[in-house]
Amino acid sequence: MYLTPLFFPNLIKIQRESFLNFLQYGIKKEIIKFSSIINEKKNIHIFFYPKLYQLNLPNNNCQECIFYSKTYNSELIIPIKFYKLYKETIVWVKITNLPVLTNKCHFITNGCPRVIMNQITRSPGVYYHKEEHQTSIIHNKEINTIYYADIIAERGNWLRFEIGINNLIYMKIKKAPKLLALTFLQAIGIKLKTIIKFFKFPIIQELKNNSFFKSQKQAILKIKSLSQLESIKSNNRISTNWIGNKITIFDKIMNSKYYELGKIGRMQINKKFNNFNSINIFILSSMDLLLIIDFLLKVKYKLEDIDDIDNLKNKRIKISGELLQIQFNIGIIRLQRFIKEKIFSKTQIWNINTLFSTTPITNTIAEFFGINPLSQFMDEINPLASITHKRRVSSLGLGGINRDTATLTVRSIHPTLYGRICPIETPEGKNAGLVNSFSLLADINGQFLLTTPVFKIYNRQILYQLGVNYISTNYEENNIIIPYDINKTRIGFLPKKKLPSRVKKELKEVDSNKINFISISRIQMLSIATSLIPFLEHNDANRVLMGSNMQRQAVPLIKSECCLIGTGLESKIIFDLEEGIISYTGGLINSLSCNKIIIYNFINQYKKNTKNIINTNFIKYDYIVSKNFPLLKISNLIFTNFVKNFNLSFIKYRNSIKIPEYSSLLKLQILNYSYKKYKNSNQGTCTINRLRINEGQWIKKKDFFSNGFSTYRNELALGNNLFVAYISWKGYNFEDAVVINKNIVFNHLYTSTHLEKFDTEITKTKHNYEIITCDIKSLTNYQKKNLDKFGIIKTGARVYSGDILVGKKVIIENFILSPYRKLLYDILKKQSDIYKDTSLRVPKYKRGRITLVSYLHENLKFPIKQVKNLIGIKIHLMQNKLIQIGDKISGRHGNKGIISNILINTHMPYLIDGTCIDIILNPLGVPSRMNIGQVLECLLGLSSFYLRKRFKIIPFDEVFGFEISRNLIYSKLYCASLKTGNNWLLNEINPGKNKVIDSYSGFFFDQPITIGKAYILKLIHLVEEKIHARSTATYSLVTQQPLKGKSKRGGQRVGEMEVWALEGYGAAYTLHEILTVKSDDIKSRQKVLSSILNGDSIKFGSTETFKVLIRELQCLCLNLKFFR
Repeated sequence: MYLTPLFFPNLIKIQRESFLNFLQYGIKKEIIKFSSIINEKKNIHIFFYPKLYQLNLPNNNCQECIFYSKTYNSELIIPIKFYKLYKETIVWVKITNLPVLTNKCHFITNGCPRVIMNQITRSPGVYYHKEEHQTSIIHNKEINTIYYADIIAERGNWLRFEIGINNLIYMKIKKAPKLLALTFLQAIGIKLKTIIKFFKFPIIQELKNNSFFKSQKQAILKIKSLSQLESIKSNNRISTNWIGNKITIFDKIMNSKYYELGKIGRMQINKKFNNFNSINIFILSSMDLLLIIDFLLKVKYKLEDIDDIDNLKNKRIKISGELLQIQFNIGIIRLQRFIKEKIFSKTQIWNINTLFSTTPITNTIAEFFGINPLSQFMDEINPLASITHKRRVSSLGLGGINRDTATLTVRSIHPTLYGRICPIETPEGKNAGLVNSFSLLADINGQFLLTTPVFKIYNRQILYQLGVNYISTNYEENNIIIPYDINKTRIGFLPKKKLPSRVKKELKEVDSNKINFISISRIQMLSIATSLIPFLEHNDANRVLMGSNMQRQAVPLIKSECCLIGTGLESKIIFDLEEGIISYTGGLINSLSCNKIIIYNFINQYKKNTKNIINTNFIKYDYIVSKNFPLLKISNLIFTNFVKNFNLSFIKYRNSIKIPEYSSLLKLQILNYSYKKYKNSNQGTCTINRLRINEGQWIKKKDFFSNGFSTYRNELALGNNLFVAYISWKGYNFEDAVVINKNIVFNHLYTSTHLEKFDTEITKTKHNYEIITCDIKSLTNYQKKNLDKFGIIKTGARVYSGDILVGKKVIIENFILSPYRKLLYDILKKQSDIYKDTSLRVPKYKRGRITLVSYLHENLKFPIKQVKNLIGIKIHLMQNKLIQIGDKISGRHGNKGIISNILINTHMPYLIDGTCIDIILNPLGVPSRMNIGQVLECLLGLSSFYLRKRFKIIPFDEVFGFEISRNLIYSKLYCASLKTGNNWLLNEINPGKNKVIDSYSGFFFDQPITIGKAYILKLIHLVEEKIHARSTATYSLVTQQPLKGKSKRGGQRVGEMEVWALEGYGAAYTLHEILTVKSDDIKSRQKVLSSILNGDSIKFGSTETFKVLIRELQCLCLNLKFFR
């Protein structure tokens, strides 16, 4: 049995289910804590009914929120019973505007699509570990081991017990002094006899006389004195109040108001110590503390093992719903404090509306979206980037790991990641290993642990009929699992021999009778981006990582096509993300336009539940419809006779539609889909929605109306298939440089569309105000040709750098004029207003076409084209960027490069049949990088081109036989040579290589060359956006050298190799200027301009870096002096 990718689970269901769980259960759980507020003095009683809360549908759809910079949210209202002066009133109170997840599983705040990343943190419970410290006394080196027990709570401070070098057991709470654990046990009420009897280790017996007190009161006084001493040392007010009596100890560790283990933490403690406490007890008991210390002593004496902290059974996943619930809890506490301050204040409360405010919760959630590192702008370069961002899991953030202190052990690959987290896809740089992606089939269970699907095996037979089992790492420890690529019979029997299996995180050969589970797919350990790379098993893992990351950087193209060689998951991304315009019901297309689609949906009169036709498309539960359809507007159901009142297009297709006997009466529903032709993203990329339907066509539910964002024929289309030749060409493809054919530029194969937004506001102050006008003296008629009568650019106009988008001028009132100018104004009979030109213009190096002009008015939701009461204007500029020298392109195997030259068609090498090569790559980029997959792809792509077939090759195809990839390629090349009659496609002497003709000489190259069809992407690293030159900018404070980076207006660094190049050309004076005047010679660089203007020679002084070096050496007590 084989599961095709179309039957894989939805790729973004984890985010959706988590948010729905928050709406259905999380909100109730948090509001229940907010039960009632009573003020006896003022005779005010407030009771809340959280189980009856409601969420109203959002006021704006997604497109409106993005366009008008609003938040896509829903009003949360709850009923309350309000007693005041023995009068009872029941009212519905709005407590917040809650951001709502869209149908594509992201949020929209202030008009920006944002994604809440998943976080992987330590699961609540008890964990034991050790640290070794090396100490040297004279010539002897000793290694001292300290054992720790960390108690991590779901809510509250962490608690640590440790056994130090002197065999004393200490207890430590965050931001509190260290104290003896035995003293703490006595302080919470455990008797001395009980402690001595419970611990049967010699350490406790030795400390009997030194570390114990005679009474509980003495232990409490000792703790109090330690805390006060610590506060004096640290001068910290918080630690003064940390502990003062028995109550504060209980509050800090054993009070549910401040401390909560959570259900997962309680289950972990019960399982670890074989304890039988109820799972509903979420605080630490005295017995728990005794068991924790006892286990720590067992670890010290090697009776128990320490925990593997990097094991996934000790980690849990926090998804968007849970992270929002934590913020919602903080907001509820703030709201409760706000209401109590109002009630207990001296002023009289007359109205319930003044008592409740949406500010506390709304601001708390807004802080989370704006400040928390887990809330990020959605990566919208292409659909793959978007869906990968939503499936990303991070170890950073609040309660996570600091990337500056993260060790190599934390970043490394653990055996328990198999099938749960992709071992390949991770960022390059500081976040390597800390930010990962979910595997293709990974899921999360009720304990927030990652699971992976497997099939059950019984007596060597795979039990497909029992379905898929999702197991966590806890369940894996006691079972034996084999990978999917094991040889098995067609009916699912394993061979009678030892098979490589995973046994307790190790790879061993085990008899097939003892195996319990088998994986369901050979790519289930990979992420969605990695699984799109064909033949990845033939590549080095580092290059697969680069290929996964660079696919997410591919810009949408005007002309993109599906890959000839794929893996079968290209359509899965588009369907799960619902990219493009999708029909939510079936029907007949009545009319089409550039922004509207009208569909007639026919519903039989006698069919029950006709209302569910639209409602079933919504994700529903008791109180909210969370999934929105921003494109769809539904008219009322009306009765009509389809025979008399219908157009000919339906009669043409009526024979293909099954119409029941009572079809004379039908319910006609008109569905109006409104859409925008141009869609932009957070990264400035843009795509054009091209309709692929016709009027009169019958469509089904979930059909696609258009090719959306980087899609073609319902598949992911990121690039184009090009003819590739691996050959060195006159040094132009040295060190990963690339030579391309000019036909690629002419045919717009790699022309990408980018959309830039320009906003302008109309400001008014006491002394001046702005007006929009085209009556500006400095403007010529030619400059005004694209402006309307108000001075605003027309939609569809072609603009260039410096052109006016909005004509504005500032009128300066009461400007002090000279007497002569006043006389002139009086003679000409003109007002004495002075104005300044503040028009909005196209920035330098920008050009394109205006696609949208929107007018923003006060208190108006929809734009109206009038200047009266205008507060701002939004303009969208669309520009096409052709591929050019300096742009970055890449394949899917990490074979990236920069375009160094663009040759005309007649200068490119060509094949025997006259086909010109599109792109030339350096063959030296293959063996050193060990990404042979690109060669296999281009050879199979060559056969695919001539056979007119596309191939779907799922990675790890060696399961079907030895060298099956090579055999498949050679067999397809042979088939192509037979079908087309081109015997040169498969060279018997050099299979996979062909003779290529040099266009300059007309002769064959000396050696056969590898040619084929490869899928090439254009990345977002465009040379137009990279080019930058420094004029005047900031300097570093210490070295006084110019800063680097485009964002800081810095310059390019002249490093060691650049110095060598200048030395090679003998440019001594240029080098001297770069190292002194253009760098950190402060006095000389201030006089350079005057020296050039006066024709004087430039004088050089001492550099600031040299002075810093001298000062550092003098700090080491070296008496250095330098002379001219």
